[in-house]
Amino acid sequence: MTQFNLKLILLIMSTTALCLSACGCLNPFAPALGDPSTSLWTDQQTIGELLDNFRNSYNLRDSLRYSHCLADNFIFYYYDVDNERDDQWSRDTDLKTTGGLFRSFDDVRLTWYAIPDTIAEFSQEAVSKEFDLSFNLSLYGAGGSSAFDLYGFAHFTVLKSPGEKFRIVNWKDNTVF
Repeated sequence: MTQFNLKLILLIMSTTALCLSACGCLNPFAPALGDPSTSLWTDQQTIGELLDNFRNSYNLRDSLRYSHCLADNFIFYYYDVDNERDDQWSRDTDLKTTGGLFRSFDDVRLTWYAIPDTIAEFSQEAVSKEFDLSFNLSLYGAGGSSAFDLYGFAHFTVLKSPGEKFRIVNWKDNTVF
């Protein structure tokens, strides 16, 4: 490296250091931050907000946020194809299973289809509400090593206890295999 190149590099480094010190801790190369007063997460005061949090927890593979969508007495119902029978599991098993799903795939995408306004805007306390939704769940492994696209139907029962947020009490997977 020539002495000229070395001086040029030192000049650029000292100019950058001077700029950074003049700006305080501001990094001029950092991307702009979004509005810190907005959040991806909702208070789950409507069924639509609950479904937003459910979707976001899947898409971000956030099992802690997912757990906030489920009631303590949550039950997941499904058809066991291998044993040809209806089966179910509790909240604890669902959280373990969903956490395993989140760890097994690099990208998880959940899409709800056609949520009626009467469901999305429902906010009444102490009234359980049942409804059906169609969905797409896309699962992608590392570097595209595996990809699964699942289309299905879910039957939900949700409840907002007085002073609380909406939570899913029952989820029945009505997907046809």
